[in-house]
This record gives sequence, structure tokens and C-alpha cells, in this order.
Amino acid sequence: MLEKLREGSQGPVAKIILILVILSFALAGVGSYIASPSEQLAAEVNGESITRAEFDQAYQNERARLENQFGDAFNQLAADPNYIAQFRNDVLQRLINERLLDQAADKYGLRVSDAQVKSQILGMQEFQVDGRFDNERYLAVLYRANLQPAQFRDIIRADLTRRQLQQALLGSEFALPAEAELLVKLNQQTRDLRYVTVPLANFSSQQAPTEEEMQAYYQEHQSNFQTEEAVDLEYIIVDADAIAETIQPSEEEIEQYYQAHLQSYSQPEQRKVAHILVNFSDDEAADKAKAEALLARINSGEDFAELAAEASDESFSAENGGELGWFESGVLPEAFDSALFAISEVGQVSDVVKTEAGFHIIKLLELQAEQAQPLSEVKQQISQRLQQQQAQAAFYAQAQRLAEVAFEIPDSLVDVAKETGLERKTLSGLTRSNASGELAQAQVLNKLFDADFIAEGLNSDAIQLAAESNIVVRVTAHQPSVLKSFEEVQSQIASALTQSKASKAAQEYAESLKQAMLSGEGLDALLYEQNLQVEAKYRVGRDSQDLEPQVVRQLFTMAKPSEQKVAERITAMNGDQVVIQITAVNEAESVDPSETQRWLQQLANVKTEASYQVLIDVLKSKAEIENLL
Repeated sequence: MLEKLREGSQGPVAKIILILVILSFALAGVGSYIASPSEQLAAEVNGESITRAEFDQAYQNERARLENQFGDAFNQLAADPNYIAQFRNDVLQRLINERLLDQAADKYGLRVSDAQVKSQILGMQEFQVDGRFDNERYLAVLYRANLQPAQFRDIIRADLTRRQLQQALLGSEFALPAEAELLVKLNQQTRDLRYVTVPLANFSSQQAPTEEEMQAYYQEHQSNFQTEEAVDLEYIIVDADAIAETIQPSEEEIEQYYQAHLQSYSQPEQRKVAHILVNFSDDEAADKAKAEALLARINSGEDFAELAAEASDESFSAENGGELGWFESGVLPEAFDSALFAISEVGQVSDVVKTEAGFHIIKLLELQAEQAQPLSEVKQQISQRLQQQQAQAAFYAQAQRLAEVAFEIPDSLVDVAKETGLERKTLSGLTRSNASGELAQAQVLNKLFDADFIAEGLNSDAIQLAAESNIVVRVTAHQPSVLKSFEEVQSQIASALTQSKASKAAQEYAESLKQAMLSGEGLDALLYEQNLQVEAKYRVGRDSQDLEPQVVRQLFTMAKPSEQKVAERITAMNGDQVVIQITAVNEAESVDPSETQRWLQQLANVKTEASYQVLIDVLKSKAEIENLL
């Protein structure tokens, strides 16, 4: 039999089958190398992609901003899956809105020049030291934001282009002085009222709930009596900032970096310039002739500053002898810039130069040569830069090693910690509500409470916490959510039912007070029944601290009383009932003009914001948008 099999394997049919099998494996293998996986997308807007990487970067940046601004308060909010879901959607909608604006700007042919981008960056306070642009600070800030200079320039260009579009479409919004004055009067309006506070405690001695009522409540509200799902876990974090704290660059490294990047620590050449401008008129030839005549007068010995004050069409600089200030190369319009930096000596005057503004005659007033900052001044900056660079390199090496070892040893982080030299941490009883710090991030919580992941009991893949911070987690024990027994929650149910009955009784009593106030009958008897009294407040403003905020809000939403009385019942924050009745509305006697002016600007801003939202809504209504998250 073996001989027959051997003979069969040498036959032409067997060889053909073998070749086909080999080819199938070969092509499959090659395909796995040459077929690049499609990039994950977060959304598509009119066929243009918003990648998952773009979304993740925007999400992490916005999250970091809120964490820096609100600290633990934000972390508590972030522990709520519903809040995080809404937060993520808000970030995606902002990216979609920006893409729609970019597409609209492109449609209308709006562009921003390199000089505008550079001028914007040079003027940003974040990059200035002692009032001047500092290149090292600029690079350091971009590094912390995980951005390259080219990326940041593209961001600024896109932002300026969007502003251009918004200015073109929304810049005409305005408010009328009469509208602002009306708002000021409404804001300064005060109201007189009388009110009765009905304490909830007056109705707390209600009849105890029956066993049947409590059992019915238990059955109807079982979701309120579930224990919270919890896990015990072990985890390892690798973080660039933590690594950076352990690094101290040497003097030699600092010196070498300084010499290699000397240009970054140099103040570029700057020139102080003055000019005379002849604006364009209907006759460009005559304008040029006028400029050439002025140049001839300068060359014949007339004072440049006096001539600028007399003849320049730019009044602002003319008042200062034509002075424009200090500039480095690349900031001014190209033709002006080229002419200025072609001048070789201080005091020299250019030929007539044409730009989009008109014809210029340019004079070099002062020249400040390129200067390098001494090492002593930038040593600390360089040390921090090296610290960040070395920490970044170490982070990527450690993060890669952690991911590899966690995969190779999948069922415990004890050995992973030994192999990588990283610290293993443990935590018991983690729930979605008590999670904090890194463990409170949505992507971590979703992994920890994923049923399949819990069942596997294996190490997770590396989860990105921030641009340079990863975590690997493993669930070591799981406590599922279970329904508490009736006996465990009986006292809680009794309290809730008693509170509910008390609240209902207080509301019914307060409602009868309201009707008595409106009718003018029976009020004294009702007040005597609960030993209450009517109180009064006069000239209560919108910012009053004498009453609870919701009472003040309700007061200013009520109609102005006329022949018919106006009263409302409100539930206070502590459960008390408050019945209020307006007795008078006091209009502002006079309006401060400066206050009107302030509201005029605010009202214009509100209208602009409303128009912006209309613009976005219109663009969305005409767009094809696919949310892929």
C-alpha cells in the first residue's frame, strides 16, 4: 500500500495539486506583506476622511485641556460612561464642523499666505519671552503638544482660513443700540415679591409604608438596588513624563546639543525700516511718477522723515517720519522684504518698490546683526529638551518591550514586570464610579469591564492613555452586578417611600397656598395650619443672593402682574416648597451709556454665534456625513 502511495505521489496529477497548494500559500503569505491594512476612519465628510488618529489626537488634547482646567472634578465626570460618550461625540462633531468649513473655504478660493502664518505665530504669547518670540520656547511647546513645526503651521493656516470664511460670511452681523438698551433695562429690572416657604420636614411624619407597598416598590425599581460590577486587577504603566524625572543630561551632552543647534539659539538679523507710500489711484502711471519724483527729492538731499510726514499716504507711519519698526526677513510682503534686505548700509534708500498697497520708497534706519544667545542663558532649556528627547526614546523602547513581553507571557503581569523592570501595580474592588486617574479613562474602563476580556483572564494589548503613556491591564477577579435582597434594602425603601409621601403632601399643601394667593381667600387659615407666614422681598435683582437661584430664575420668567395675580410653586434644592407671588416690577430709572455699549458688543457676539451655528447647519444639510465611530 505504501508503495502505491509513493508511486501516486510522483504522478502528474499529484504534482499539479502540490504546485497549486504551494502557490496558494505563497500568494497568501506575500499578500499579507504587501496588502497594507486600510486606515481606520472616524468619519467621512463629503468623501474626505477624518482618520481615527486625527480623532484620537483631538480627543486626547481636549481631555488634557479639561483635566488641567478642572482637575479631579473632570475625572469624576469622566467616570460616567454616558458623559464620556457625549464628550467623544462633541469632539468628533467639532472635527466635522472644521472639515465642512475647510471645504467651504476651498470652494470660495480663500487662501492664507506663508507671511500671514508666520506673523500669526510670531505674535502668539505662548511663544514669547520678555515680549519677543523665542524659538526654543516655540519648539518646546510644540514638543509637549506632540506636534511638529510643519504640522503646527498647517493648523494655524487652516484656522486663519476658517476665520477668513467666518469673517466674510458672518462679519456683517451687528446689533442696534435700541436692542442693547432694551437688554440693559431688562437686566437691571428688579421685582418685588411675597413668598411662603413650606418645609418638607413639616410633612415627614407620614404613615409608615406597608409591607405590600415596599414589596411593590422593590419590584418596580430593581435597577436601583443592583450592586455595582467590580474587578480586581493588575496593571503596568509606562509613561514618558515619569521617565523624564529620572533623567539628568550631562554637561557634555548639553554643550554638544548647543553647538549642533546654534542657529535655534540665535536672534535673526533685524532691520528698522521707514517708508513713504503712494497709494494706487485710477492712474497707476501717475502714481509711479509721483513716487519717483519723491525719490528724486530724497536723492537731492531732502530729509526723508520730513518728506514722509508731508507726502506719505500712510498717515500712521507718516506721523513718525515714516517709521514702521523692526522686522526680520520673511515677515513683510515679498517685494517690500526683498528690497529692504537688499539694502547694504544704514541710511540707504531703495528704488521705488511696487506692492499690493502701492508704491514705496524704503529707508534702512538701523540694523541689528544676528546674535547667538550664550550657553548660560539657554542651558536650562537645552537640559529640559534633552531630558524630553531621551525620555521619549526610552518610552518607545520600554513601551515596545512591554507590549512584546505582555503578549509572550499572556496570563500574568508578575513575570512581565520582572522581564521589563517596570512596576506592577494591583487594585481591588475597582468600579466604574470609583475609578480615578489613568484607570478612569474610557478606553481602560471599557476593556476592564468587557465580558470577553474578563472571561479570558489574559493581559490586554497596550492601551494608549496619552501621546506618550501606555498601560497594560489584566483582570484577576470579577464581582458581577447582582440584585440586593429585599431585606438588605428594606430600610432604604421605607425611607424613600416616606420621603415620597412627605413630598407629595408638601406639594399638595403648597398648591393650595398658591390657589389661595391667587384668589385672595383662605390664605390665613392655611398658614395657621402649618404655623407659617408670608415674607416679602423688595427690588430683587437677577443676581440676588437672598433667594435660591431657581427661585430667582422662576421669578424672572413669570409674567408681569396686571389685573390678574401671578403666583408659582417651586421645589427648592432641599425639597422644601416655595410659593411666590410677584407684587411689582420695577424698571430701571436710567441706563448707563457705557453699559449699553458693553451689551451692544455682547449682543453682536451672540448674533454672530447664532449665525455661525446656522452656517454649520446649512453646510451639514448639504453634506454627506458618515459617522464611523
